[in-house]
Order: sequence, then C-alpha cells, then structure tokens
Amino acid sequence: MPDLTAPARQPASERARRIALAVLFGAILLISRVRRWHRQPRAWLTVRIVAGLAGAGLIWRCARDGGGPASGIAGAALAAFAAFVGTRRESKTVDDVARELEALVVLNGGAFSADGSPPRREVSIFVHSERLVVLTRSFQRLAEIPLNSVREISTGPVAANGNPRAEAWELRIDREPVGRELAGRETGGRESSGLATARFRYQGAFAEHLARVAGQTIRSVWKKGLPVLRA
Repeated sequence: MPDLTAPARQPASERARRIALAVLFGAILLISRVRRWHRQPRAWLTVRIVAGLAGAGLIWRCARDGGGPASGIAGAALAAFAAFVGTRRESKTVDDVARELEALVVLNGGAFSADGSPPRREVSIFVHSERLVVLTRSFQRLAEIPLNSVREISTGPVAANGNPRAEAWELRIDREPVGRELAGRETGGRESSGLATARFRYQGAFAEHLARVAGQTIRSVWKKGLPVLRA
C-alpha cells in the first residue's frame, strides 16, 4: 500500500515556477536597493570598488588559469561598470523646493517683472503663509515679497506687445519697497518712491484663468495674515 503519510512531491513545473518567482522577487528588491545606493555617493563608491575588485579577480583568474571566455567577459564588464558608472546626481523637483520653502501652494507666474526690470518668463510663485517667493524654471530666486508689505492685489487684461487684441492678463501686486528684491538689482539698485510693483503677465488662451487663480490664491493667504480690527 502507498504511504499516505508521506508528503506528495510537487511537479517539476511547480517547483520551477516557485524558483522563478523567488528569483524575480529577489531581483526586484536588489534593483530598488541598488537604485538607492546609486543616489548615495559613499554607498555607490563602495559598490564600484567591490565590482572593480571582482572584475579584476575574474580577469586575473582567466589570464592565469586559462579560464573560459565567459570569465574574462564578466570581469571586463565589472571593471567597465566600476570605471564608468558614476553616482547619479539627484535633480530637485518643484515638490522638493516647495518643501524646503514650506510653501502652501505653487502657482504659475507667467512672465515676471518688477520696478521696470526686464521680464523673466516661465516663473513660479511659491506661496508661503508669510511671503511669496518667485523662482525661475531652474529655481533661481528672483524676488521675495513679504505678505505684510502687500497693499493691493489686482488682476486685469492688458495689451500684449502693443496689440490690444492679443489675449494677455496681468496679476499686479503693489507693496511697500521693503525686503529683498533681486530683480530690482538689475536696475542698478535704484529705490523708487511710493509703492513697488510686481507684475506677472500671462498670455494665451488660459491667460485670464491663470491670472485669476493666482490672484485669488494669493489674496486668500494674504487676507488671513491681516490683523483683525475690532471696534
């Protein structure tokens, strides 16, 4: 009689499937770990040193013992990996910069100009609870506007490049000339009398929408910071 207590042997296809899944799962974990190491200079330097030593060992073994070409090819690949695959440089994203600045929201700023300075296109407005930070696409800081210095926020249509029919809208922020304004330095550091003005110009089919959204968002944060006057 067959022994009913003995465990049933798994078919070869089932064992192969389990082994393949285990190898695939291990490869996924290894790839994610290698990607993390790739962003860390010290950890990645260690990986390159280990790969270089392993490659040199395989090449030396192939040359000394007359090993097959596979060992030489693997050693050359590891040596090339160690020599040419450097650390991956992490580029900042908008979310990274927003977290650094503790911004509540990031707005499309269109083309920015302040106090007669030449316009800078494709800027972003990082809205903080106490200030507005204007950055370029490469995260160069153009202006920092404290919200407690703002006196008026307005939006409206403007003529684009002298053409009154062109679709252009402008967000205008009038403020007291305090704080640091890098764009103002391009004008030679001249101080203007009265209020300083920052302009954000939008063009195209969505110009009005972008200007209104930016104005309403900044106005809502600005009003929250205004002192409450009691009778």
